[in-house]
Amino acid sequence: MKAQHTYTGNNEQLSTILNSLGDAVIAADDKGLITFMNPAAEILTGWEMEEVSGKHVTGILDLYVGNAGNLIKNTVLIEALQKGSIPTGGLSSASEADDNAWLIAKSGGEIPIDYNITPIKDEKENPTGIVITFRDITKYKTREAQSDQTISEFREQTHLMKTVFNSMSEGIVVLSLTGHVLFINPSIQEIFGMEPLGPLPSQWSEAYGVFYPDKETPYPIDRILSTHVFRGETIIDQELFVRNTEHPEGIHIRASGIPLFNENRGVIACVCVIREILRDELETPHSFDEIVGKSRNMQQMFALMQRAAGSDITVLISGESGTGKELVARAIHFNSPRKAGPFITVNCAAIPGTLIESELFGHERGAFTGATTKRIGKFEHANRGTIFLDEIGDMELPLQAKLLRVLQERRIQRVGGAANIPIDIRVLTATNQSLEAAVEASTFRKDLFYRIATFPIAVPPLKDRYEDIPLLANHFLKKYAEKVKKSIKAISPAALRLLMQHDFPGNVRELENIIERAVLLETTELLQPSSLPTQISSMISSQPILFSSDSTEILPFEEVERQILAHALKVMDNNVAKSAQALKIARSTLYRKLKLYQLSESD
Repeated sequence: MKAQHTYTGNNEQLSTILNSLGDAVIAADDKGLITFMNPAAEILTGWEMEEVSGKHVTGILDLYVGNAGNLIKNTVLIEALQKGSIPTGGLSSASEADDNAWLIAKSGGEIPIDYNITPIKDEKENPTGIVITFRDITKYKTREAQSDQTISEFREQTHLMKTVFNSMSEGIVVLSLTGHVLFINPSIQEIFGMEPLGPLPSQWSEAYGVFYPDKETPYPIDRILSTHVFRGETIIDQELFVRNTEHPEGIHIRASGIPLFNENRGVIACVCVIREILRDELETPHSFDEIVGKSRNMQQMFALMQRAAGSDITVLISGESGTGKELVARAIHFNSPRKAGPFITVNCAAIPGTLIESELFGHERGAFTGATTKRIGKFEHANRGTIFLDEIGDMELPLQAKLLRVLQERRIQRVGGAANIPIDIRVLTATNQSLEAAVEASTFRKDLFYRIATFPIAVPPLKDRYEDIPLLANHFLKKYAEKVKKSIKAISPAALRLLMQHDFPGNVRELENIIERAVLLETTELLQPSSLPTQISSMISSQPILFSSDSTEILPFEEVERQILAHALKVMDNNVAKSAQALKIARSTLYRKLKLYQLSESD
């Protein structure tokens, strides 16, 4: 029998809530055997619940915790299971005591994480298991999670339920059918900057403020709930603003609403899961000027983006991994007439094929095993805004046919439903594949390709715009130096030369990661070659990088001469006599110039 994302013997509503959260959650019993894994944990680790159910947690998770050069494998897991306590320095997250935490995924990839391990104990304080929550900080880079979450409706349920809710990072509030506040957890106070309350307020707005969908128009929470949640539907990641006396300008949040049912399937209350949209996320570049690039092909791309932003035309954004396709999509949306509407992203490659249809179009209650409530899909969430389908080339053929119909009719049908629901959306897509080749190979529908490729935009790889490397490198230097409060003023000429010689198969993302790492390692006011990764700091270009074919930049004469000399040494196997002969200069002249430019025969 296929393993399910549920807790045996516990209320299935808990599983519904856990499965909707963005944090990965894994639970194990007192023997260390895995009893629960939510979908977020499956995506992050690469394991499926079906594979790991009943297996020992330390045989599945490779969790390394410690400081640089002294990472210890699974110690926190073992001690939590054996003693019901967490070793010093591993209490809540990888940021404790300058610790690092790394999770090794099924694929072997290393994932830096924030984590929380909470021992489960019975009434006599005997260990009965653990609950592990974690998140990938490569993308989110969040502050340390303060996870004190529970729901009053579940106070009399098992101690396991309380432990699990206390390990979550989102704020939780429980509301009755009349909109009265039944419970507010401490994380809500942290999110909204309010002092801890005494008695619970009768209405949400009395304590925490009024919802605004667009920063201007008040939108009472009971209207959201009565329209969707109290009818049995689940709302996921609705972007809203909340204004209160502490934050009159408004706090940008994402709210999910999950209905709670009685035994007769009647809605009795709502659990609202609230997460503040982080400052880093809000500062994601949304204007064309904030996408760094002065090269000719980038300017051509900007011109196409400007034209695309002025209409509702369907756009296909193509480019290698790491070139910034999502930044292009965001800039188009936030400079379009739909900028006040939602921008919903879907990575078609990251969602299992069995779940993606429900993720995109939603489902009705009972549509499949585990569908205990209605759920609105991403297309409905994007209504009056934009949906961005990333990695669309990985979409399976049956779903391609359904997507084509949605693009043609502008109506969706939920899984298990019969109603055709009209939607008003703009569709942006992206791929790092050749969809033309996929069409030829019959893995991508030709009619869908022509529908989404109405207005193609190609994002150039970094190797085709070398003159942008100094701009990008200095942009990232400033960003990360400010973030870690270091006074690194510039990149040294030697380090910049090495960066200019690198091929950057990972494109802009690779360059950003290199600079972020170098900023952490650098101890002077200039970023030096020694702070760059070894494969770059020890690299000599196989050919001089004087300028790309479309460059308008003029390099200093000394830099051109230095590159020519280094190239000659490389070609002549570091033979100075042959290099001088090839350059048609005296050997003594070559020696003098090698000394001037700090080049050696081994360079």
